[in-house]
Amino acid sequence: MEKIYLFDWGDTIMKDFPDETGAMHCWQKVEAMPNAGKMLRELSRQADCYLATNAKDSSKEDIIKALQRVDLHNYFKDIFCFHEIGYAKPSTQYFDSIVKRLNISRKDMVMIGDNPDTDIKGAEEYGIDSILYDYDDKYRDYQGARIVDLMEILK
Repeated sequence: MEKIYLFDWGDTIMKDFPDETGAMHCWQKVEAMPNAGKMLRELSRQADCYLATNAKDSSKEDIIKALQRVDLHNYFKDIFCFHEIGYAKPSTQYFDSIVKRLNISRKDMVMIGDNPDTDIKGAEEYGIDSILYDYDDKYRDYQGARIVDLMEILK
């Protein structure tokens, strides 16, 4: 079976602007992370891509609206968010609910995110392969799989 990819949302797929508040689709400015569109276009042709986010200000519908603003909404088969699941990363319950909904083995999943504590540690402790997206190169000493450009996922 092909791997499926879980992507964190803020600062992995979409830029998180700290001065903005509320649902992202209502922000004055929304922006995709560098190469997010190009990577998703290519990856989604060969694998299923999902969003897995802890966003508390945005429902699944809000997230879709934000993704539509940067034309990334068609690349994700589904969105797993705090509003829908009721748990947050790095909890076992969060990842457990995704595995059950997708009816897939943990070993067939890869989690990509920018936060080593919530995105990466939780996934690894649950048995999901993970890749730290260190776009601003602040975790140089990280010992696991690490990328600085989303296009590296395709290699």
